[in-house]
Amino acid sequence: MPHRPALRHAGVTLIETMIVVAVIAIVAAIAIPRAFTVSPAAVDAAAGEVASALRFARREAERTNAWHVVNFDTANQSLRIYRLTTSGAVSEDTANPVLHPVDKLPYQLALGKGPAGAAIAGAVFKYDKSTTSYAAFGPDGTPAYIDARDPKGLHPLLSDGAVTLRHGNVQRVVKVAAVTGRVTF
Repeated sequence: MPHRPALRHAGVTLIETMIVVAVIAIVAAIAIPRAFTVSPAAVDAAAGEVASALRFARREAERTNAWHVVNFDTANQSLRIYRLTTSGAVSEDTANPVLHPVDKLPYQLALGKGPAGAAIAGAVFKYDKSTTSYAAFGPDGTPAYIDARDPKGLHPLLSDGAVTLRHGNVQRVVKVAAVTGRVTF
């Protein structure tokens, strides 16, 4: 009978396993830090959306000859736009939303959702009577606060209003000019 060589079982050697583990470790060392790096693009996109909402509210105030407000809610990470009615009290008019020009739903913007979302770190608008978290635009487009219960009535924005957006260590500030209402970031 002819002699048969012993069959070798298929498998992986220790050296082959170590090479595969080393390659995976090198790829992970390169890819993982990049996956968790905070991108300024996310904050820039959020700042652009906030600036667009403020500009829209200002244009709508001029177009409709009515007061418009952009309310920033840091607790819920959202903003919404509404029109003031005859009472002129901002706190009483939140039920009068402005519709978004595209989807015809109340104009609301949710921020800070998910790991890539920028959050509203703060919104400060200093009027001569109070400091608030909302921007109000008069019928001529200038930023001011109106209160029908106050004998003076109209309270101008004293300094540039600011909405601060943050994601990780990246921060952007959207500003509303005190005199003109110009929105920049």
